[in-house]
Parts: sequence; structure tokens; C-alpha cells
Amino acid sequence: MKSSRCRHRSRVNDWRDRVEYRLLVALSFVICLAMVTVRRMASVLRGRPRSETGQGVVAEAWSAAHATAGYAFLA
Repeated sequence: MKSSRCRHRSRVNDWRDRVEYRLLVALSFVICLAMVTVRRMASVLRGRPRSETGQGVVAEAWSAAHATAGYAFLA
């Protein structure tokens, strides 16, 4: 009986961790989207090429959000 409770707690904790990670990525995405947009607009105003990465604005923001969200769990 005890082992089934432990497995249930483990699943609940895993579920909470996944939700926490997704919320963290979503928040990071909003911040990264704003930063990527500002950086792209500034580079256009300076006369430089739009994209140095070859990605779209949303794709670049998603990759930056996933890259930064992983560091939150290192501590």
C-alpha cells in the first residue's frame, strides 16, 4: 500500500514540475520575444541585416526561452 502512495506522490510531483517548467518557459518566451523584437528593430534602424541566426522572431524567442528556462533548475 505504501509503494502505491509513493508512486502517486511521485507522479503528482512530476506533473507539478512539468507545469512549473511550462509556465517558466511561457514567461521567458514573452520576455525573449520582446527582446528579440527590440533587437531586430534596432538592427533594421541601423541598416544591418534583419536576422543573424536565420530564424524567425518567434522561433528565436522560443529557442532562447527554452535555453534560459533550463538554468532555473540548476540551483
